[in-house]
Amino acid sequence: MCGRFTQAMTWQEMHELYSLSPAAPPTNMQPRYNGAPTQMFAVCRMEAGQELQLAVLRWGLVPFWAKDKRIASRLINARSETFWSKPSFRAAAKTRRCLVPANGWFEWKQAGKRKQPYYITGADDAPISFGGLWERWNGEADVLDTFTILTKDADPKLSNVHHRQPVLIPAASAREWIDPVTPRERVDEIISQPLVVDIGFRLVSTQVNSVRNNGPEVLDEIASQLA
Repeated sequence: MCGRFTQAMTWQEMHELYSLSPAAPPTNMQPRYNGAPTQMFAVCRMEAGQELQLAVLRWGLVPFWAKDKRIASRLINARSETFWSKPSFRAAAKTRRCLVPANGWFEWKQAGKRKQPYYITGADDAPISFGGLWERWNGEADVLDTFTILTKDADPKLSNVHHRQPVLIPAASAREWIDPVTPRERVDEIISQPLVVDIGFRLVSTQVNSVRNNGPEVLDEIASQLA
């Protein structure tokens, strides 16, 4: 699964990533070096047939039919093998796919009786994009836009760290991924393609285990395990 990731790009850098027209940054955005579920993140989406746009959504999907938004804590990830058919995801799978810009993500590998965190990122820390789904939930008191991150079996380059990974969408497929008219078969092809971006990973400190640690130091490489 993907349970923590970094989104520390500027609003302008994210617009450049998706070749979008510049826009004023929202007031509620802040760097997420150790981003966690229920926090707010930028996603790239298409709403009501409009052009691609960035919006700020909460991580943890709340289906439109949910009676309680607390279901979000169980829906931070969607398995790419089943998301077309699962009641929580199937509506969003058809018309509300999105991209989640990221600098990288964290995984934990079992090391004896403890777990060693790794930071996984694009080569030279280049930005990457996760495939995601978004939903709009109309509660009695508020309207909430949320998202989930799709996962798949890990590429052989990453399987030694963890058996699952986020679905990574290459820049060349970004618009196809989001566009609701893209055929299901093509969406599945994008998901199943081999890793096409250069990926690297490094050991990082266990300080990342606490979401209270949200500074750039959580990304620093360490020399020894469980430091």
